[in-house]
Amino acid sequence: MPNDTLIISKRASQDIDDSIDRILRDLGNPEPPLKLETVRELLKLDLAYYSKSDLDLLDEMSHSVLMAGRSVVTAAKRMRDVISKVGLRALILPSERQIFVDDEVVELKRRFVIAHEISHDVIPWHQALLMGDSDETLSPRCYQTMEAEANYGARQLIFLRDRFGTEWRDHHGFDWKTVQALRKLYGNTLTTTLWQAVQISDPVAPSLGTISRHPRHAGIGKRAGNENVAYFFGSPSFQQQFSNVTADQVFAAICTYAGYQRTGPIGKGVHTLPNVNGELFDFEFSSFSNSYDLLTYAQMIGPHRTVIGF
Repeated sequence: MPNDTLIISKRASQDIDDSIDRILRDLGNPEPPLKLETVRELLKLDLAYYSKSDLDLLDEMSHSVLMAGRSVVTAAKRMRDVISKVGLRALILPSERQIFVDDEVVELKRRFVIAHEISHDVIPWHQALLMGDSDETLSPRCYQTMEAEANYGARQLIFLRDRFGTEWRDHHGFDWKTVQALRKLYGNTLTTTLWQAVQISDPVAPSLGTISRHPRHAGIGKRAGNENVAYFFGSPSFQQQFSNVTADQVFAAICTYAGYQRTGPIGKGVHTLPNVNGELFDFEFSSFSNSYDLLTYAQMIGPHRTVIGF
């Protein structure tokens, strides 16, 4: 199950923030939604879509593409194999100032995918790693860190850095109407908006999010495959204090309150989770179905208190 549990260093996140700030300043601090075509024009990046059946284009790509620092293809057929086996949805060729996106990526998801590749281009050390050929460059851990950093940069870009956080906190408390309103304002998906809301939550109130199956409807949440949860992510404070919590524990909590609605809010509940020291804390859960995934947000409300009856 993919997750977003890698904690980006403060130095790396600050450098990424500085890079995004420069882009937004150069664009005149635009209003949401950010037009990614203007970002590409500023950075002189072209965009093209490829098909797995387009052997001519794949052959052209295969002569230039580097993955984690090493040339991995020499022919179109091999390039097609790499795309299929690795699940590659997009890639950037920095030297050619070109972003390629799989034309099978649905329209709603293309925005984040393109922003992710733009982030690879503007994060200072990513180009050096992508163009290098050292053992460190090729390590799986390094590749995972680069992907986490690019995801972070993409969210900071399409949510206009601190602007989203300010507007989110102005609403005082979580509700799905706010998530939907900000999704529309910033032009992003509901899933990406939830992800950003979790990431910028108050450090004193650790938060988590999941994209999962619907406990009452097997057809909702198919991207989880053979598991119940497709994505499990937490705020920085959650990752530090509750890294012991598993996706299965969170899904078990969801099952205790989930209703039978196919779309919209499907329920709320309070569930207790242990931190890394074994101390118990109560979290308030809330779930929403968009008809193809179940999205859940939970935030710590305080230490668990046992109520003794008389």
